[in-house]
Amino acid sequence: MKQLNDSELVSLFKTGSNEAFEEIVMRYQADVYSYLLSITKSAEISSDILQDSFIRAFKKLKDYNDENKLKNWLFTLSRNMTMDYYRKNNKYLIPLETQDEDEASVIDYLSDNTPQPIEMAISNGISESVKKALEELSGEERELIYLKDSMTFKEIAEMQNKPIGTLLSKFNRALAKLKKILSETEPEVYNEYVQ
Repeated sequence: MKQLNDSELVSLFKTGSNEAFEEIVMRYQADVYSYLLSITKSAEISSDILQDSFIRAFKKLKDYNDENKLKNWLFTLSRNMTMDYYRKNNKYLIPLETQDEDEASVIDYLSDNTPQPIEMAISNGISESVKKALEELSGEERELIYLKDSMTFKEIAEMQNKPIGTLLSKFNRALAKLKKILSETEPEVYNEYVQ
């Protein structure tokens, strides 16, 4: 099953293969959990929402028609489940979306496709210091950085129904803020991974 792409797994699931769904869960549960954790900051809440998200996915996957965007669909589903959880429990959640900002400052980022050192440190889980610095970002900034670890900007733009330029601009600002936090609080980490 591991060699099958998402489209083939969805097709198999629709024919009654529970093993295909198990492979989908194995393929995406770590990414979805990391994403949920970036929003909720709670392992317990994230685990609950993760489980509920995959239960909902199991129920709705038979009606799913866009097999080439399964990962986006799962992230969107889990994001919606998170919003439902907070509404249902009357808990406060920092808004994940803010008003769209100017898209002008994205050219620099687009011209350089190589990962920046700070991005590599984040995606490789290099340091507890980076995790602490991430906690100082807004919910939207943290969400975007975690999503970028698993998805392309195009996929994130489709998921959030936002212009890719806006997301790139926000991502650049979030990384700049993260670098500033690290340079002030963890200069050794900053010097090793960022400069």
